[in-house]
Amino acid sequence: MNSPQPALDLKALAESVGRRPLVAVLPFQTLGGDASLQGLGGEIADLLRERLESDPVLHAILISSDFLSKAPPHAIELICRELRVGYLISGKCHGHGGEPSLYVEVTDTRDWHIRWANFYRERARALLADEGNAMSELVASLRRLLIEQPAR
Repeated sequence: MNSPQPALDLKALAESVGRRPLVAVLPFQTLGGDASLQGLGGEIADLLRERLESDPVLHAILISSDFLSKAPPHAIELICRELRVGYLISGKCHGHGGEPSLYVEVTDTRDWHIRWANFYRERARALLADEGNAMSELVASLRRLLIEQPAR
């Protein structure tokens, strides 16, 4: 015989999702105008968002570069306020000399102060390498920062 399924507690589910820090990842800017660097920065930002989103404690979104190119300068602030984004991850990819480098920072949208930053000198490509652990280390650092912050 069919036994009734227990009802899903949607309120508890919504509250638990609501407690996950919402993080927005911006497409990483390119310094120097090199098209290959632009692609690299986009790939790294996409992978970072995917890794953060796969963490059950965090909720991450990617704000598209197409949208940003058409938006006014204050659009990021409006998006963060409307969606209640707690943290904004941005970066700059550049290649001076050897391998490309990447600067990544996390901004707390409550006061627009940078809470964390790291520079990956000549290690931007390492963040995409399957066999390396550079991306895992980056995600672990961000996770520690984001879950240790007070709830937003």
